[in-house]
Order: sequence, then C-alpha cells, then structure tokens
Amino acid sequence: MTQSSDKHKLWFTRRDGVVHGPYPTMLVRRYVLLGRLVEQDEVSQDREIWYPLMAYPELIPDEFKDLDTPEGQERLRQARMREDERAKDRRKQTDEAEDDARRGRGRGQDRRHPENPEMLEHRRQRASLLKRPSSDQLKGAWPLWLVIGLVVVLSTTLFLWPSTPKVVVAPPDCMAAPAPGINWNHCRKAGARLNGVNLEGATLSNTDLLGASLVGANLRGANLSYADLRRTGLERGQFQEAKLVGTVLQGAKLYGANLENADLSYADLRGADLQNVNLSGAKLDRTIWLNGQVCDIGSRGRCLVDGEEQN
Repeated sequence: MTQSSDKHKLWFTRRDGVVHGPYPTMLVRRYVLLGRLVEQDEVSQDREIWYPLMAYPELIPDEFKDLDTPEGQERLRQARMREDERAKDRRKQTDEAEDDARRGRGRGQDRRHPENPEMLEHRRQRASLLKRPSSDQLKGAWPLWLVIGLVVVLSTTLFLWPSTPKVVVAPPDCMAAPAPGINWNHCRKAGARLNGVNLEGATLSNTDLLGASLVGANLRGANLSYADLRRTGLERGQFQEAKLVGTVLQGAKLYGANLENADLSYADLRGADLQNVNLSGAKLDRTIWLNGQVCDIGSRGRCLVDGEEQN
C-alpha cells in the first residue's frame, strides 16, 4: 500500500474497553510521539478486529527506532519537546480537528491521555524561563552571564579546532547487487529471488520484501527493523544477532532458520512457520506470537504471556 493511502486511513483506538476515534494516521503517530497512545493500546479500522498498536509500523514515528542507543533516545526526547512547543494557533487548529473527528462523544470527558512527568516538567520549566526577569535579578546575575560567556568562547574554539572527519553513511542504493553491508533501506524488493545471498550486516530497515525468497540467505547482524516480510521464504536463513524490531513476518516461512540472539521485539509472527527454528537467546519483548498473543517484556528464547509459554 502506498504512503499516500496510508495517510488517509482512519483508525479507532481502544484502551480498557473505551473506544475513541476515528483518527487519521498522522494524528495517531503524533499521539504516539507525545505518549498519549502507548504500546498496550489497541487500534482498528472497523471496530470489529483489534490488534496492538505496535502491530502497524506505519503508526510508529521514526523517532522510536534505535531506542536502544543514547542517540536514539535523545532524538525521541527532542522530537517530543519540539512537538510540545508548537505554536498556539497550531494547537488550536489541531484541537478543532480532534473535536470534529470525535464529534458525538460527551463534552465532559478529557480528550487527552495523561502526559508523562518529563513533558510536564519541561513545560513548567519553559514557562518559568519565559517570565520577564526584574532589574534586580539581572544585576545579581552578572556572575552567571560571565560563566555563560566563557562557555560560548570555549565552545566556539572547540568547534573550530581541527577534528577527525566524520564517517559519512552511504545513502540507500536500491539498484545495487546484494552484498554484505549493502544499504537497502526503504527499497522495494517484493517478490525478489535472493536465495543463498550474503547480506551479512546489511541494512534493510522498512524494506518491502513481501513474498520474496531468501532461502538459505546469510543475514547475520543485518537490520531488518520494520521491514515487510509477509509470506517471505526464509527457510534455513541465518539471522544470528539480526535486528528485526517491528518486522512484519505474518505467514513467513522460517523453517530451520537460525534466529539465535536476534531482536524480534514488537515483530509480528502471526501465522509464521517456526518449525525447527533456533530462537536461543532471541529477544521477544512485546512480540505478536503465532496465535496473536503479545509476549511479555523479558521473554527470551520463548514467548511468555502472563508467565506461561506459548506454543
């Protein structure tokens, strides 16, 4: 499905049995970014069939990727701060759009989920900083301004000081032949025949591999986060240490594959063939299991739901 059609989808949300919506895709993504919608919430387009929000990669903002690194966590924090500091007129327009989308719901209910303490503290500090200081405060603050001036001078000096050149990451090359370390991020490879290829350490984040065939392929250490691997042939594939966070593996053929120490957090394995698959040490936090159950946080090598192993 194209990105344009995804933007025009409407979603209902459900938490503790209470249904809201419908909301457009971009509004749901914004709510996820601000923490108003969380991974435990469910979404549906018809109010009949419900799945966990994390089952739909298109609803997850890009800032939620690579949260296992300090850089990724800082990127998410900054994105939340920027969104929180949007102009008042934009907030008003957004609120009006939300009211129109939820028309028919009682006026007495609060339309927002509680915000996290970090966002509330940020808003309080920002409001405090925007207060106009008195002349007495400015007179007494000269030591602080002196320190700030010294910091600025030092920062400028360090910025201009010769440093080691930064490593430039090559952009995706969807026409490149399969090879170790290749960058196929966001490429369309649906139906491709890639049996036995060596893609060790490759990056295939958000890559479309719907119905492709990678039988016996080497994907050790590869990044397949949020890739579409529905009905893909992955028999006897090597996925040791691979990153498959949020990867859609519905109906994938994984017979005899090696997923030792792979990260399958939030992946969707509904209907996948896991016969003779090595999941030793695999991370299965919030993974959607074969039967549609969501694995507990801390599941390693096996899917636990409320402490009980799923088959």
